Amino acid sequence: MSPRRAARLAWSVISTLLVRVLARLAPQRWCPPALSLRLFRASSAPGTAAYAEAVRTHLPPATWTTTAVAIPGGLIDLVIPDGPGPHPLVVWVHGGGWHFGDRSYPLPYLEMLASRGFAGASLDYPLAPGARYPAAPRQVNEALRYLVEQAADDRIDPHRIVLAGDSAGAQLAAEVAALITNPAYAASTTLIPALGPEQLRGALLFCGIYDPPALVDADRMFSAVLGSAMWSLTGTREWWSSEACRLMTVVDHVTAQFPPTLLAAGSHDPLTRRQHPSMAARLREHGVLLEEFCPGDDARPINHEFQFWLDTPEAAEALERSIAFLSRVFSEG
Repeated sequence: MSPRRAARLAWSVISTLLVRVLARLAPQRWCPPALSLRLFRASSAPGTAAYAEAVRTHLPPATWTTTAVAIPGGLIDLVIPDGPGPHPLVVWVHGGGWHFGDRSYPLPYLEMLASRGFAGASLDYPLAPGARYPAAPRQVNEALRYLVEQAADDRIDPHRIVLAGDSAGAQLAAEVAALITNPAYAASTTLIPALGPEQLRGALLFCGIYDPPALVDADRMFSAVLGSAMWSLTGTREWWSSEACRLMTVVDHVTAQFPPTLLAAGSHDPLTRRQHPSMAARLREHGVLLEEFCPGDDARPINHEFQFWLDTPEAAEALERSIAFLSRVFSEG
């Protein structure tokens, strides 16, 4: 083993132990997030990067082109299927607790969808602790604006777009979907929607956060990490009472105009109990077309971000359900 690899392995072990100890001390109550989030990131990012590799091993021979594109404020990876188009577009916002991750994580999943004829865009956005709310949703909104403006050149159909995301990225995708479909909510923010409601055909949401105040009732690790992130994003230790938290609480901004939604979460994901049911209930309350997928039970527990592990039957089914959902919403209207 090379010295560099040995050092990385040693740091991974040490940081994981430190994070477990830190989580027991409830850092979201006392430790400045500029410190705690950097430690959480060092521990979590290497394992999360494995998601991309897990999907990549299942990719068929390429029938698409992937290009990194510079846009105002950041980068996107744009995946365009072969053929003249215009292709319907899935815009994916990556997870990472609002404080780590990048567009490379969901990129192979979008390439998998491109093999079925869907264009994809994987986004970067400003992360905590370097950025506060609403930097991230602003960047997602501006990426949509760019994609629509360049749609003809990129062989994209600007009137057939689905917002997708995983974990914290699902929160951002759902928040921007609410921004687009709820004029009263949009008016309460500093953002001008980049899409009209008729352009947004659906939302594809995995393992998401839709009710941030309920994070205090997640397991110890998730409460510590995500509570620290919310402190950083809102600028206050009592983040649950902040205006930023109110705006991030998507369940309070859903209307009947929210797009058709595929909502998925694992049975034993620490977020599922207090996030997925409330979002599903709110969508049903407003008559939004909803498909739910919550695989797993006590005999076979399914955890956070299950959809990327395509060697499992649950992830394989999630992929096929996603493709069927996309085919349906893109063919309507």
